Amino acid sequence: MPSEQPASTSPAEFRGYRRFLSWFVLGFVSLGSAYMLVSVGVTIYRRRNAVPSGAPIGAMASPADLPGCVEELAVVEQALEGHLENVHNLLAHYDADEAQRWSESESFWLGQWKAAGERCRYAEPRQGPLAKSWVELGVIYAELRTTEVTYTRELQRFAQHQAPRLDQMRERLKSVSRRIGTTIAAPASGATTP
Repeated sequence: MPSEQPASTSPAEFRGYRRFLSWFVLGFVSLGSAYMLVSVGVTIYRRRNAVPSGAPIGAMASPADLPGCVEELAVVEQALEGHLENVHNLLAHYDADEAQRWSESESFWLGQWKAAGERCRYAEPRQGPLAKSWVELGVIYAELRTTEVTYTRELQRFAQHQAPRLDQMRERLKSVSRRIGTTIAAPASGATTP
């Protein structure tokens, strides 16, 4: 029997095809990686910086500009509510990751607030039949920031003075529970006892 030699694993006729395929795969992977990096960068940028949703409105605002600014201010108000509601995780106990998320949420909200102010210019005096509505929006715009600053200040005061006391009480309660041989079941998130 003649000895069978293995067929050449890289015949010359497929060399061009393999070269094309390797360049194609390399290009596909490179483009996919670049797209992923750009996508992550844009996401991070958008979370930190809000962009005004339209062209700035001048002193002579048209009646059509008012509903857009009302809607934009409503979005900012809802974002503030969402941001302030997320504080409950920090009140239970201090967690560095949760504090970082809350801080990023605050930065994003502040960016939205500033972007709405840059676009709608709530503080500028307006003339015309809708001037009173613009003044009211200006007051609401300022009160949103005041509310956020006051809430944040109160949260920081709580974190400095009351949160450590809650942590101490929680540890003492656990110690007593261990001494008597019982376990403490944590209430469901947001649940309170009467």
